[in-house]
Amino acid sequence: MASSGGEVRPGQAAQKGGFPGGLPRGITAIPLPSYRTVGRLLVAALILTHAFFFWRVRERIARGDPDFTAYYTAGKMLREGRGPQLYDSIAQAEVQREFAPASDLRRGPLPYYHPPFEALLFLPLTYLPYPVAFALWNMINLGLLAGIALLLRNCLPALRQFPPWEAVLASLAFFPVFANFHQGQDAILLLLTFVLAFAALERQADFAGGCWLGLGMFKFHFVIPLVLILMWWRGRRLALGFVLGSLSVIAISVALVGWHEAVQYPVYTWHIISLPGFGRLPARLMPNMLGLVSGWPVLEDAGSMRWLALAASAGLFALVASMKDMARDARTFHLCLPCAVITALMVSFNTNSYDLSLLILPLALLLDYAYTLRRTNGNETLRSLLLPAWPLLISPLWFFLWLRWAHTNLMAIFLLWWVFVIRRESLRTEASASSSS
Repeated sequence: MASSGGEVRPGQAAQKGGFPGGLPRGITAIPLPSYRTVGRLLVAALILTHAFFFWRVRERIARGDPDFTAYYTAGKMLREGRGPQLYDSIAQAEVQREFAPASDLRRGPLPYYHPPFEALLFLPLTYLPYPVAFALWNMINLGLLAGIALLLRNCLPALRQFPPWEAVLASLAFFPVFANFHQGQDAILLLLTFVLAFAALERQADFAGGCWLGLGMFKFHFVIPLVLILMWWRGRRLALGFVLGSLSVIAISVALVGWHEAVQYPVYTWHIISLPGFGRLPARLMPNMLGLVSGWPVLEDAGSMRWLALAASAGLFALVASMKDMARDARTFHLCLPCAVITALMVSFNTNSYDLSLLILPLALLLDYAYTLRRTNGNETLRSLLLPAWPLLISPLWFFLWLRWAHTNLMAIFLLWWVFVIRRESLRTEASASSSS
């Protein structure tokens, strides 16, 4: 047994079947690494694994294979005054041929199907060559991770025992965050809006929280399920803030592309995500309810499986929404919000691996919750709450499911399990509080 300092005590060794009376003269105890040291070594190994993969695909990144190509294309079209053509596939192909003519992964242009206002964020990057813009965007993402770490430290006492740089490195060891950097995606930007909304809700500033979520509508398929749950839990002020934030970005979008394109945008988006191999991710690669139900041979194109996935998603959504009374209590809100975030990922119609970067918020909240119980059973609670999440933290498993087997939909099993484990702890905490009052 290790002491708190990480060394084996002679008396303890004797009790555990070691040398009677302690260690022989001249033999000293071997210091054992602490949990934090082991964690740091694991984080370093995962980051090195991710860096090695980056190095192996550096040429493909330079020729425009990542998803960042779509954002760069949209920003370039806005800079050239071609906003009304933003969702024209022919125009997109013309622009992409200017900076990514050598990509051999796609049959056509990589489509941009996010709302117009997000393209405005990428316009300044188009003044730089594509590889430089890609690198700069990832540097911005790194800065966003640092800002997220600082925000969470201000809200959650448990994170204050770690320096911000450790939190950033731990995030970089998380495969979904690596996938976001690999593709030049915007999931970390959405995570920032979620964290800002959480910080506002912690201050009881529900209107401001709704506004932040409205600004996250560039990934509306995650924001809307989360907002619906939070509106049911928190009420009218959050709803008003969300409406205001959403109307603001809608107004910007209309100004960029015009009324006609803005009205046609939902039709265009649905058309793109309905095309296999073009905009629609195969169900076997989606770690959500749709992927879990239909992401298997023969079943992937079966319409009945999609209806079954929709019914299962509705059931999960209703289950988490029913936690309204628990969500009103500050003691259990830090358990309810992770359930809501995970549910938003599970019920979305198009969840990719990098979108699971949003799980950083639930992980931080659960760590803080267990830290508040450190004088009783905090370590045991933390282990039980994070047990379903451990497979999500193991990059080699992700690489196997992604590159070797092409079935990252299996991660949805652990997400679903995680929701039920967190909800069970919420019920236990609520019952304990009721019995003590």
